[in-house]
Amino acid sequence: MKVSIGLSRKWDAYEAGREVAKDALDKLGTSPDFLLLFSTIHYKDHGGFKEFLRGVWDILPEGTPLIGGTVTGFIIPRGCYARGATALAVSYEKMNVAIGYGTETKRNPEKAAENCARMIKKHMDKSTYKSRFLFNFISGPVTFKMPGLGREDEIFEKMAKKFQEYKMVLGTSMDDKGFTNYQFFGNKVLSNSIVSLGIATDMNVEVSTTHGMKKSRISFEITKTTREGYIIEEINGKPAGPELYRILNWPKNFLKEGTIHKILYYPLLLRKGDKEIPTVISLMLKNYIITPYKVNKGRVWVLKVSGKSIIDAVKRSVKNKNPEFGLFLTCVTILEALGHNADKIRDVLKKHFKDRPFIMLFCAGEGSYSKKSGIKYANMSYNVALFEKK
Repeated sequence: MKVSIGLSRKWDAYEAGREVAKDALDKLGTSPDFLLLFSTIHYKDHGGFKEFLRGVWDILPEGTPLIGGTVTGFIIPRGCYARGATALAVSYEKMNVAIGYGTETKRNPEKAAENCARMIKKHMDKSTYKSRFLFNFISGPVTFKMPGLGREDEIFEKMAKKFQEYKMVLGTSMDDKGFTNYQFFGNKVLSNSIVSLGIATDMNVEVSTTHGMKKSRISFEITKTTREGYIIEEINGKPAGPELYRILNWPKNFLKEGTIHKILYYPLLLRKGDKEIPTVISLMLKNYIITPYKVNKGRVWVLKVSGKSIIDAVKRSVKNKNPEFGLFLTCVTILEALGHNADKIRDVLKKHFKDRPFIMLFCAGEGSYSKKSGIKYANMSYNVALFEKK
């Protein structure tokens, strides 16, 4: 097995595409069996993503399976970056690979998942390898997550039903402000889409979700929801927005100026079905709270988190593991909260992986799935796929 990580910090989209691909392939030393490609949004205004992919394909061998998209930042062994492009290239003879995509994820999430799954299954069903893995990368919020539009949880649940024997991780594509995002599939630049990579191999793949949040002493009751549970309308029998202000002792002007990011620091422990989900509020309107997942009525706790607990959670995600390489999906809130201290995450991973590669992507939403554990969602969490030799 050969695995490499490419990096470019160039501003020009075409040149960045060439450099990130060349860097990955030079380090790999052979043609890759697949390439995962990610960038921050900056190339939208410095040549555009079509030029970015043109640069990549000037270097990458024709026909290489490629998926990816925009993220708010990433951590690789060389550093933590909020601008640039990175790529994960893998070559391994005991592995079959398939990629798929589906469009219109917000208008018709079920159809998007169905189309993507069909493309993956067409190739994966022929493989004789028993260990199966699926990486799902889905269009995230455009301005805000609004009710009535398809969410990544609906798509992920559909994929889990289609691929019950697979282990999976989920990340959602985002820019640095929540206004737009793009997905990559081969030489296509997509939006409002799901792109997926399926792997069948003789390797052992472990997936998990860890986080550093704990219950505080503050709790309240969700007494009314609407739009299938995406909107919290009443808390303690009162309009949800004003009541949450009162409970958290927020001043009246707390969310008025450039304040969507302030909400991120008040995660809630909500319930979705029979699972407790640490969740960051998507949006607060005057009387309503909009959540990223369908949630239940009932008792809710405000969560507390510290820089130390965030770092400790990433340590737990790799404890007692000896992977050949690792893929991590985490929340942009962690990057917002830690700032330059995000380098401490890199330090933890470098110490554990030593000279082996890893890549961590900062996304808008994340999750993991295995048949044993079911679907796990959690904002401000680490969703990890570790590839180990048996």
